[in-house]
Amino acid sequence: MFAEDSLSRYLTFAILLLALSIFASVQSNAAISVVVLLFQTVVIFILLIERARRKRAARMLAEKEDSFTGRLLRTQDEERRRIARELHDVTAQSIGLLMLNLAQVQQASSAMDEDTKDKLSESMSFAEQALKDIRTLSYVLHPPLLDQAGLVTALRWYVKGFSERSGVKVNFNEDSNNGHRMPPEVEYALFRIVQESLTNIRRHTNSETADITITRTPVEVLLSIRDQGKGMKLSLPRNGDGAASIGVGISGMRHRVKQLGGELLVDSDGDGTIVTAKVPVR
Repeated sequence: MFAEDSLSRYLTFAILLLALSIFASVQSNAAISVVVLLFQTVVIFILLIERARRKRAARMLAEKEDSFTGRLLRTQDEERRRIARELHDVTAQSIGLLMLNLAQVQQASSAMDEDTKDKLSESMSFAEQALKDIRTLSYVLHPPLLDQAGLVTALRWYVKGFSERSGVKVNFNEDSNNGHRMPPEVEYALFRIVQESLTNIRRHTNSETADITITRTPVEVLLSIRDQGKGMKLSLPRNGDGAASIGVGISGMRHRVKQLGGELLVDSDGDGTIVTAKVPVR
């Protein structure tokens, strides 16, 4: 606001000097004209300096925002890993021990009445379902397959589980990977993009199907997620600006790709949405 007020004052002063210069020219006063022209030059120089300063300040602010967003995403990723490990190594094992104890009690249940036996069987079922849910949540937060076997294997596993949970039929196609691993940061970013995109499809569209294609070339990897949703009509520029209205994860997806030197494109209309990520790789 201060910079805008300063520019307005300088501009008003320049206009007044121009009017005075014209007046002096009409009055044939050369000395006044020279002085006015000198003042005009100084004002224009100040305006140029102020403009450069504002551009530099805007650039620095954008860099700080990018840095903050990057740190936030890294913190979230580390927290996902930590929670996933806790769920898998602590909570899941505790439930497993609980199931073991219940099984031992169940084996010695001959002296129990039928109602107690039913409660025991019901408790076993609840424990089994809780263990399954905990393991699923742990793998969704940070799948071990992503670190151990790579992006393609982890995506095949995740897509299969997502289809079973959501009822959305997802077709996954991979081309030209030849079993080669990509840099860990690229694999992790692309996995999160697929995860966020499928979540948006389930929450914000009526699409019953989705198509995922990942193509690896010698210089880049191209990821495409397409749905056939009918209920999401958005006016979005192709570079993804304003795409955060689809879901809170879109801005994070864009930043992940940007940090890797790539770009995220979002095209959406009444016939569906296409999310495309291009990331350069060696």
